[in-house]
Amino acid sequence: MKQLIFFALIIFQTIAFSQVEAVSGTYNYTFNGSNGSTGETIILLADGSFEIQTFKKLDGGHPPEDYTYGKGSWELKKKIIHFSTTDTDFDSKFTLNLNTTQAQFDTKSPRDISNTEVPTTLRIFKSDVAWLVGRTLEKE
Repeated sequence: MKQLIFFALIIFQTIAFSQVEAVSGTYNYTFNGSNGSTGETIILLADGSFEIQTFKKLDGGHPPEDYTYGKGSWELKKKIIHFSTTDTDFDSKFTLNLNTTQAQFDTKSPRDISNTEVPTTLRIFKSDVAWLVGRTLEKE
């Protein structure tokens, strides 16, 4: 009986860790317009933490370049990534609050045997940061 419980525990840990490994990585979004560019980079680490960097580079803007940073933790529940931040995640550099942000994780189905390339993406569908909603970030 002990061996059966131990085996089940090992299988559960392997499945949970493999899901985190598939999701963790660097995701980017960049928009180049006629008068500058904007974008976001989210780094999801396997330990459940994240960092985000947003930038605006506008021609004739004041300031010409603007960067915003944030960090916190993330959790995967049924292909939905839930971001959370605590008071200890904020300081003079990390000011972006993604506490209620949620993103859909999309990847190619393992049952899809075609040769078509489907990028792994995060689609942010809920956030208190209004300009993040609707962004689709592609994994590097």
